[in-house]
Amino acid sequence: MKRRQDDGLWVMIAALIVVATAIGLRVGTNISDRGPVFDERWISRPMADIVRKGWTVQTAIDFQETKGPALIWPYAVWAQALGADQNEVVTDAAPGGGRGADRPEAWQSHVPGGAVPAPPNMLSTLRLASVAWFIVGGLLLLVLAHLCGVRGPPLVLVSLAYVLIPYQSVFGQLVMGEASFITVAVAMLLVVCWGMGDGRRSRHRVLGPVLYGLLLVILLHSRIHAVAFAPAVCVVAWLRENERSWPWWAASIAAGLLRIPLWVRWDGLVSSDFQNLHGLGFRLDSLTYLGAALAVPLGIFLLMWLVKWRRDLLYWLPPLGVMLGVVLSIVAMPDLSVPEQLVLELEQDRFQGIAAKIVAVVGGDGIAARAVMAVLCGLGLGGLGALICLAHRTRLTLPAGVLLRIQSLAIGAGWLLYAFTRGFVFDRYLMVWCAALPLAYLLLLSRRMLIAQLIALTVVTVELVMIWLV
Repeated sequence: MKRRQDDGLWVMIAALIVVATAIGLRVGTNISDRGPVFDERWISRPMADIVRKGWTVQTAIDFQETKGPALIWPYAVWAQALGADQNEVVTDAAPGGGRGADRPEAWQSHVPGGAVPAPPNMLSTLRLASVAWFIVGGLLLLVLAHLCGVRGPPLVLVSLAYVLIPYQSVFGQLVMGEASFITVAVAMLLVVCWGMGDGRRSRHRVLGPVLYGLLLVILLHSRIHAVAFAPAVCVVAWLRENERSWPWWAASIAAGLLRIPLWVRWDGLVSSDFQNLHGLGFRLDSLTYLGAALAVPLGIFLLMWLVKWRRDLLYWLPPLGVMLGVVLSIVAMPDLSVPEQLVLELEQDRFQGIAAKIVAVVGGDGIAARAVMAVLCGLGLGGLGALICLAHRTRLTLPAGVLLRIQSLAIGAGWLLYAFTRGFVFDRYLMVWCAALPLAYLLLLSRRMLIAQLIALTVVTVELVMIWLV
């Protein structure tokens, strides 16, 4: 009884960290008084259009955005439920937005007569939905941690890691796609671990795959990035159950097929206005950039692998990752220059984020920049290889073993996915594949390395909060 009471106390403390972070950033920064930040200028338009004009095929499906209905609809329902004023207009007193979205452009449509962003009061209401998503996602992660055997004080470290994943706390305050996506992704991973059970075969052979498939459908209709989870789940299911894993494969295939009607209607991965910025193609520089971006969240695993080196089945993956990162930076160095204007009618590449800033500050231009990129990409891909290697040392019959393998393979699949894309690449895209990364930190890192990683992530998070919320 005493142990259960102690666990309950630590669960409450861990949950309080998530809630306090969300509320503290809402009331302790200037975000409530700022105009559109990041992509809020674009994402809030279809949400506001539903509030203004009601639910029609035009407003609910044929809107112009890079994200899908599973992102747009819950926010629109939230705004309507909280009584957002459909007649609200932007006045001259409206505040400016974040960097690159200053007034008055931040409040205008990008095309004449098109949908305009949510006005200030409605935008503030929509941001509250992200706060709610952020809190629910953190609480679900604690449930997932409990399922994986985490008890007592380590739950606090899971919460800390959750709020410190790069951009996590910032996007928990903004109308962006990551907060809701990560929450549903954590729920999906929870269902998968519950469905596969603790043993050599699934405990819930029907309900587990069905619920997983439904949640994957929702994620795929939020953003196409969710496709990276499907091969990870299928591979892990196969490793556990061989041919008996077919329900998980069937659920993944069915979820993918159900995304096709929206692809056909939009005639592409995203709606027509944005198809020059996000589309299919083949290139390697996106792999170089995202490999470098992995250095911050995953580089610590390379160090952990070196400390715990042993000649196991996948011992060759980390050094291969390092070598691949260096080679990619030599043969496919991304152009880190930022276009002066966003022109939707032209195909444009754009690489921005923490990795680009590090390269610019430390390396500048020319050979020095390439050298910094090589270090970052080698560290990032080496860290990815180390994460996969370390994850496979946990018994697959345990929920933690299932989760760690799916998490590591999903990041790898997501990274490879960008070899077949063109357009914009931001390191914040990695967030959506890192839903369970806080648990990987706790389960795979030594206590000293975990603390060191949390300190590094704190520095990054404070910097991002100061730039975008304060």
